Amino acid sequence: MKITFIPAAIKYLDRYQPAEHKLMLDYDDGVGPFSKLGNCSMEDSFKLLFVDPDLVVTDFNAVMDSNLGPIYYKDYTQPQFDDEMKVDFNSKYFLLPLSGPSGRLTENLELQTVTASDLAPTTQGTTHDC
Repeated sequence: MKITFIPAAIKYLDRYQPAEHKLMLDYDDGVGPFSKLGNCSMEDSFKLLFVDPDLVVTDFNAVMDSNLGPIYYKDYTQPQFDDEMKVDFNSKYFLLPLSGPSGRLTENLELQTVTASDLAPTTQGTTHDC
C-alpha cells in the first residue's frame, strides 16, 4: 500500500510538521493512546499524527509507504484502504481529503502533533456514554 501526498498538501503540512517525527494514520475507533473516547458517530474519522520518534506505540503495528516516508497504522484497518491512496488539498476550505480508486475515505484528515507528555496517564472522573 502507498499514500501519495500531492505537492499542495505537502506544502500545507510543512507548517505543522515538527522537525523530527514519525507519521501515523489513526482511525479513531477508541483503540490506542490517541483515541481518548472513540468516535461515537457512524462517520469515519482519520487523523494524521506527527509523533515523537522516541515514543513506542504498539497499536500501530503495520506500515505503508508514502512520498513523505513510512506511515504507521493499525493492521486491522487495512481493509479500508486501497493499494494506492492519495491525500489532496482543498485550498478553499483548507481540507486534506484522503481517497483512492474506490472513492473518498474521509473529507479531511485531522492533524495532531503528539509528544511524550501528551500520553501521560490521566484519571477520568466521569463515565462516557454516546
